[in-house]
Amino acid sequence: MSDRRAERYDVVVVGGGAAGMSAAVAAARTGAKTALIERYGFLGGAASNSLVLAYCGFFQKGERQVTAVRGIGEHFLNILGDIGQDVSPLLSPSGNRIILLDPEAVKFAGDRLLEQANVSVFLHSRVTGATMEGDRISSVTVTDHGGSFELSADAFVDASGEATLSALAGVEMTADSLMGQHVQPASMPVRIGGVAPGIGFDRERVAAIIAEHNKTADKPIQRADGGIMFRLPISNDYWWMAIDLATDGLTGADLGAAERQARWEAWRNLGLLRQLPGFETAYIISTGPQIGIRETRRPRSREDLTGEALQQGLQREDGIGRAAWPMEVHEAPGKVRFIDIGGEGFADIPPGALQAAGRDNLFLAGRVAGADAVAYGSSRVMGTAFCTGQAAGVLAALNIAGKANIAAVRRELVSQGALIC
Repeated sequence: MSDRRAERYDVVVVGGGAAGMSAAVAAARTGAKTALIERYGFLGGAASNSLVLAYCGFFQKGERQVTAVRGIGEHFLNILGDIGQDVSPLLSPSGNRIILLDPEAVKFAGDRLLEQANVSVFLHSRVTGATMEGDRISSVTVTDHGGSFELSADAFVDASGEATLSALAGVEMTADSLMGQHVQPASMPVRIGGVAPGIGFDRERVAAIIAEHNKTADKPIQRADGGIMFRLPISNDYWWMAIDLATDGLTGADLGAAERQARWEAWRNLGLLRQLPGFETAYIISTGPQIGIRETRRPRSREDLTGEALQQGLQREDGIGRAAWPMEVHEAPGKVRFIDIGGEGFADIPPGALQAAGRDNLFLAGRVAGADAVAYGSSRVMGTAFCTGQAAGVLAALNIAGKANIAAVRRELVSQGALIC
């Protein structure tokens, strides 16, 4: 342990993706002194560290464009628009609306969002320990290249994606790849340049090329349909999602092996892509600093969002946000199914999904929010993560003052512009 002084906050958020940014800003807007800890040197989560360049969950599925997430998520989109990004939604092949992104813009917008809210941001920092007092976390140990130090707080939000804080705090897991349980596979998106102007992605032609390749390949391409490819705004580069791999996503050995394999597949796939007219000089601009993780482990919450509730489009008086992205369940590499949401096209997220079971001051957001295996395919996406993050931040902040009754939480969310009614 270094001799750096411990610091005291009201709320500490672990993770700087969509959920973590939203949680930190929401807590700070209540007046809580708030800190955010992020292991990379930038904010944005999967959009900036894994090249997942599409926000899903901001809109309901359907012919009409119906918004499902407002509040801090909408504010973040406004910041992106202010710096010249096109944040108008596009219709994806699955019939859902997405917002395409640029990773550098996401990083910069994240900086601006948290600076505006006066959140203390600790980048290049990892949470490596948690000190408990009964069922409460009293402080976390943070480690960077300079050593380790303590951050204490009255409430904590785990928005780490991998349930890092929950695991350190001893919360029981409902899904855990290290215990041999099935988790959804990871994907490595690839950014492609060098494509002739005006050339579209011929999915049928790509599928035919892949089918021919797979006849003799030692390692067949799992996404036989060619995956998903979009022209990105401004740059006109292509964003290609066609590589799926199984990984525990937690151990360096397994994660590293998956990423090496994914890079090999990216270069193999590039050779096939160059067979398309207009793609003869295509090249790889970038892959993410890490592979895009869908699921690793998830802590037990006080009440999970369920697939049944989503299929019914269940609305509830204590809802703290809307889940509107269809249940996108990746059962294996290259094998995905979508289950539509019933009712009016969304279901309310229960507040208990954002509260860790057995811990009085630990709140959950983003990929670690409570959901059963099917509902998780909806709740994990980044647009919805802005929603669960904002609600978790408000829950954490009001919990400190003993005002975390659901009526007060909902009033605060409405005052912050969230869509919960």
